[in-house]
This record gives sequence, structure tokens and C-alpha cells, in this order.
Amino acid sequence: MYVRQMFSALAPLLLVMPMLSACSETPTPTTDPTESGSTSNTPGPDDSPDATATVSPTVSANPSATIEPDTTETDSTDQSSTTEDSQTYSDPDGKFAVPIPTNWQATPDDGFVLFTDPDEQIKVYALVIESDDPVAAIADAWKRVDPSFVLEPKETQELPPGGGVEKLVATNYDDGNQERFLAGLAQMYQGTSYVLLVDGPLADIQRRSSQIAIIQSGFDILALEEADLSAAQPLPVTPQITAQIEEYINDVMAAYKIPGAVVAIVQGDEVVYSKGFGVRNDQGDPMTPETRMMIGSTGKSLTTLMMATLVDDGTITWDTPAQQILPSFAVKDPELSQQITMRNLVCACTGVPRRDFELIFNAQQLTAEDIVASLSDFEFFTEFGEAFQYSNQMVGAGGYIAAIAANGQPDDFYTAYTQALQARVLDPIGMTDTTLSFAEVQASDNYALPHSTSLAVDNVYQTIPLSMEQILTPIAPAGAHWSTALDMSKYMITQINQGIAPDGAQVASAKNMNVTWQPQVPVDAETSYGLGWFVSSYKGQQLIEHGGNTLGFTSSFGFLPNAKLGIIVLTNGQGANGFSESVRARLFELVFEQLPEAEAQAMSALQLGQEQFEQIARLISDTLDVEAISPFVGQYANDALGEISIVLENDRLFFDAGEFQSELKTKLDDAGAIEGYIMVEPPLTGALFKFQGDAAAPTIVLGKGADVYTFTKSE
Repeated sequence: MYVRQMFSALAPLLLVMPMLSACSETPTPTTDPTESGSTSNTPGPDDSPDATATVSPTVSANPSATIEPDTTETDSTDQSSTTEDSQTYSDPDGKFAVPIPTNWQATPDDGFVLFTDPDEQIKVYALVIESDDPVAAIADAWKRVDPSFVLEPKETQELPPGGGVEKLVATNYDDGNQERFLAGLAQMYQGTSYVLLVDGPLADIQRRSSQIAIIQSGFDILALEEADLSAAQPLPVTPQITAQIEEYINDVMAAYKIPGAVVAIVQGDEVVYSKGFGVRNDQGDPMTPETRMMIGSTGKSLTTLMMATLVDDGTITWDTPAQQILPSFAVKDPELSQQITMRNLVCACTGVPRRDFELIFNAQQLTAEDIVASLSDFEFFTEFGEAFQYSNQMVGAGGYIAAIAANGQPDDFYTAYTQALQARVLDPIGMTDTTLSFAEVQASDNYALPHSTSLAVDNVYQTIPLSMEQILTPIAPAGAHWSTALDMSKYMITQINQGIAPDGAQVASAKNMNVTWQPQVPVDAETSYGLGWFVSSYKGQQLIEHGGNTLGFTSSFGFLPNAKLGIIVLTNGQGANGFSESVRARLFELVFEQLPEAEAQAMSALQLGQEQFEQIARLISDTLDVEAISPFVGQYANDALGEISIVLENDRLFFDAGEFQSELKTKLDDAGAIEGYIMVEPPLTGALFKFQGDAAAPTIVLGKGADVYTFTKSE
């Protein structure tokens, strides 16, 4: 269950940028580079398919050409954490079992099994090596699958074990081809190492990362027995427990150097704990449960709850085609444009990838109407319904089209959404301090300022302009909400009570609340995405959660419906998922009397992040070859990202996108050659720009693999 964490932790920095989500692609403790997504891991049992199933020499999981989830009322407690109707490969010796993602194949060979994607570009090998040395086991595994393999690991990382595993190790490799990804992963238990090897083109790895995560997180060591808390009831959250939580928060928050945080715990129908920690601004004003902060992609579920109220009213159904409400709605495929439903817009299951760069670069020009229209040129990374693909633009469109259904054909999509959300969700629940209005927030006397890190000042949190967060406004339904821990507690009580607000008002039916919790597409073997929710488990207890990352805030919102227990963690630091999600894990450990693992995982994530920062910092040079750079100075344009300027000033290089500016510094590769020029300040700290071509035809390239944007020089 920790294999996915190992993979995501040591994956190379494919594209360094702040994520506007959580992905926390999601649950507990680790890191998401944006909502999310991050990625993260939920501690708990393996929820992969039946480990007794077997496959013939070549087996493909059942394809999913369309998305037709059950719309009838169901008991959410019976929902599996994954919707994928997959096969499972079982080791002939009975040592492990691995789920096979949709449309993948599993081919047993002599001493290993090979998993390949539908395009036969990615290879994932699973092996058992009789060794108590995971590093040696990974090296042995490579020799077994490819006798010619001679690469030494570029990086080797040992992570804290958990869930009964005794050692955890991950390695990655550099064969000189920046478009190839190679990694080795090993878990050691009772003298045996269970190994996964990943080899494939970087672009394909990016497109199918969630399907690789299904294999990794679903790698089930059959000799391991994990705790099953499905029938357990948590202890009451007493002052003794909250004292331990506070000690934990103070320690981990100090380690992460987070400026401020607010934590609230809900048990049953009550807020049993709420407290602020640290400061909300540079003046040292304290955090309180009433402090407003942005919640990022946690707000996606507010949008799907608003949609649920429309389904209750009969205004729409979950399977109403989007074009039926907004005839101009379109994606690149005309046939799919007709098929995509309201459910599909918010299920992360269509195959439309996240394209957050386009939000950041064009923020000052984009409107809500532009967000919906932009989908018309979005390509699909995977087949419709085949794999988890997180798109802020899709959810934004879903919220706006739902608002159109609620208000008739409005002239202003954004206003229609804010009005529908206020009338259908915020007012009925009593969320008086939740808003999308920056003006309202700034007029109040208790709001936090966002903080982000910079390569220019040793990775320390610093305040960033509040205006920088306004880039989220065009995708408001996907995560531009401001809220407080107390308001989010009211929201959590409403969720736990399946649509009943704290004052007894019926906000939405239990039937349609449960639909939002139903798995729609697997994120990994233990986690699925519902409608604005990640659905997984904590040691057998169903866990409903979502995290959020903006440019300067992080949120975590998760609850156990059967135990009627949940926790909200809001911070004014960007990318603080390792902290916020570990606080939730620590609460669950205490109330279910489990062995402590949260702190080790949080510290491991922190150490890894620091090591990655230091690795990048070592390769940044203050020396700039002005003569080599001079031909690239000037104006550039990209169809998707718009116009930029490259400026030389006093022998320093600057990037100007209009919406934001940053100094660019020389980034070297491991051999000391110039790899490109790296942005050292928010909002795209760590983004690498490569200057290519010559003085006659200069170009600037951002991204790699499947996510590449090329800027050409303007005439």
C-alpha cells in the first residue's frame, strides 16, 4: 500500500509548478503537487479486487468505452473504493496479487510478470526476490528482466515502513534520455523483497500515471495481515486526545515552518474541537477558527452538492447531456461533445488532462465563458472512462453549466454560479463566512495572507500578493472559494448527516448526496474519484475526502461516514499537504488506538521535499552567459499561453507574462551543462524554460513529455 508513495516521492520533477488542487489526488500523508493531487496515500488495507483471481498467459482487463454509473439510491457504506471492473494477476506461488488496470495486459514470464499499457509503451514488472536487502533486490530484478541492464541508481531513497512492511526503498535512473522514465520499487517483509520496476516513455507515464498507481498501490503481499477497523467505533475525542493532537500539530508545523493553521474536528453532530495555530499575516495576527482562507479544490464538492440540489428539484439529472443545457458546449471530439453529461464534467473520468498552465498565464484575460469555450480544443490523454484525469477546467464548466440550468440562460456565468451556490448551499447550511469574493474578504477583519516558497530565498515561506490568488477566479467552481474552519465544520456535519444541515434544514437528499460519494474512476487500487470527492478507506473505514492547493493556501477535509468523525485542516502555506493530511492520520491513530505512523510519514515527506529542493538549488548558477542569451531576448507567443517577454536587465534575466514576473537563473544538468533557465519566484517556482534554436529562429520550450508548450518569437 506504500508503493505508490515511493513512486511519487522519487519520480523526477516532470514539471515543477504549483498545483491548483489537491489530488491530494489525495488521502494521507505525503505530498500533491496541486490539487493536489498530489499525490498521496491513504493508510489502510488493500482494497484491490479479489486476490484469488487468476489470469491466462495474456489477459486484458475489461474495457470501459462509456461511463454509465448506477444512478439509483444506494447505501454508500457498501461502495467499494474502486469502480474498475478489473482482473487481478495472482502469483502462482501465492506470494502476491496485483490488479490489472483497464485495457492493460499481464503477461507472466520466467520469474516475473510484465504489465503493459494499451499502447504497449510502458512496462511494469513485478517480481519476488529472496533477499532482505531491497537495494540489492532491485538490482537483481533488473538483471532478471533485462540481462543487459547496467545502470546504477541516480537516486536511492529509503522511506519509513508501515502496515507491517519492514523496509521500503525506491530508486530511479538516468540513461541520458530525458524522455524515458526508469524506477525501481521494493518492499521487504520477512526476508523477502517484493519488487516493481517501471520503464517507459515519459509522456506515456504522465498520461497513464493513475493506472500505474493502480498497479503500485494494489501490489498485495499476501502474507501481510492488516488491521480491519470496518466494524470499529472511534473513541470520543476527549481533552486528553486533543492535547496529544495539539502537541503533534505544534511539532510538525514547526518542522514544516508553516506560518499558520486552523484545525477543527467534528464528531457526530458537534464541533468537538477548533483552534488556530501560528499567524495569518506578516503583522503576527493570530489564526482563529473564524479566519478566512482559500480552500482550493476542496470547494469542488460544494459545486457537486449544488448540482445534487438541482437533481433533487428535477431541473437536471446526473446524466443530462451538457449540450442539452448549453448547446455551444464542446470538446475536441464532436461525438464525445454530445455524450458528455453533467456527471462526466465532475468525475475526472473523461480522459481530459489538467492544463493549469493555461489558467495561470491567461488569468487576467480569462472569463468563466472562456473556461467553458476552452474545452473545445482539449485533447484526451486516455480513452473516455479509461483512467483518472484531473481537470480544473472540466469542473469549472460543470459548475457554470449547472448554474445555467438553475438560472436560465444568464449573460454572466460567474455571477450565475455564485448566486446558485449561495442560494442552494451556503445559505441553507449557514456558511456565512464562505464566499468567492476577494473584495468581501479584504473588507473583513480576519483573513489570512497566502504564503509560498521561492528558490531565491532558500525555500522559506514568504507572503505573496493576494492578487496572485485571483488567477483562480475564472475556474471558481473548481476551487476559488474562501471559507473558515467553523464554516467547513458546518459543511462536514451536513455531509455526515447526508444532506441535513446543523439546524435541521434539508439541503439535499441522502440519495443524491450518496451519488457524489460513489466511485466513478479509480485513482489507484485503494482510492477512486467520485463527484468532487476522493473515496477510499482508513483500515476498512470508508473515507470521503478532498484536499486543496492554491498558490498560497492548503486545505484538507476528510471524514469517516460510518464513524461520524472528520477533521478540517486549513493552512496559509502552499503545498502543505504533508502536514495537513498527517494531522488527520494522527487523529485517526489516536481514536482507533493504532500504532503511530503519521509522524514518520510526515517527516519523510518533509525530508524528501527538502532534498529535492537542495538538489535543484545545487544546479542553479548565478553565472549568466549574456552573449548566448542575447538572441533570445524579446517577445514570444504561444497559442495556448499567450504572450511573454524575455528581458535582460543589468546582466540578469527576467521572464514577464503580464500576469506575473520572475527572475530566471541558469539551471545546469548533472554534467554541468546548461539545461535551461529556471523560474525562482512564485507562481511557477521551479518551472524550467529551455531556449532552443538560433538567432534566426529562436524558440522557448516549457514542460516535457506529454505537457510541452513552445513559444515562438514574435515578428
